[in-house]
Amino acid sequence: MTAVEASYLLDLPPVRIITEILYSLLKKRAIWVATTTPAVKLEVMKPFKDQTGTPETPLRYYEKEFLGAVKSNGTLDEEKLAHTVMLLRDTVEKKLHGYCRRDTINYYKKVVGDAWEQVKGADTAELASKAYDENLLWLLLHDGFKPRTKDTFREQTFEPGINWWWYWYGYTLHHPKPTYKPSPMTTPPEPPPSIPGADFANNIAMSVEAITNSIVASIEKFTNSIIPAPPPSTKTSRTPTRSRASCACACAACACACACVSCACACASGGVG
Repeated sequence: MTAVEASYLLDLPPVRIITEILYSLLKKRAIWVATTTPAVKLEVMKPFKDQTGTPETPLRYYEKEFLGAVKSNGTLDEEKLAHTVMLLRDTVEKKLHGYCRRDTINYYKKVVGDAWEQVKGADTAELASKAYDENLLWLLLHDGFKPRTKDTFREQTFEPGINWWWYWYGYTLHHPKPTYKPSPMTTPPEPPPSIPGADFANNIAMSVEAITNSIVASIEKFTNSIIPAPPPSTKTSRTPTRSRASCACACAACACACACVSCACACASGGVG
């Protein structure tokens, strides 16, 4: 499963799942966050306005659904967002058919933990920053995302990449005096400056919090608008289909019944769902 699909499996609230999808689109340079107050307003980049993706940057089914919820004025259609969450839920439930839910959940919790260990164990600030970027969607699934980020970059700088839209929108919106203002329409002509680790941690934490709190008008109303899933079929297996399998998931992108780390990471960043 992708990190976004795992967000449902790990029981993240619906609004956090929507935030996860938004970050996946930011990483693909498909959208730009124009503002987060009083409500989120998005700008869909020209190559993605038809909501189908590009040959170089294909979109997954939930990303297409999310883009379909963006109105012409940049605000979000909450009814369509709710449909996006329900589609994700139903797709994940189908993937789980025949596999042990508990084992699959434990596996993806381990994937999240391993992603953090990769960042924490990097030898240099550059490698830690690169690992943070590559694993971002998995890192966001951790309950302690904010304190873990602060702890990881407390004593080192952060080296942002040129194309890291997921960070730069937050930096420009939440930094009191931003010194670097990339345009959402073009690739910055030169590498961005290093950022003190504490500043980076504060800005990314504020960005995630701001998005989560303003992506819908009422979190409670939005949550209640999601129609509950039907009860599991009595034919659904609660035990692994393979007694010796070390993983239990159905990865659509690589067409195999596995959940190995390399597969999970590849699915999170590359293939089409």
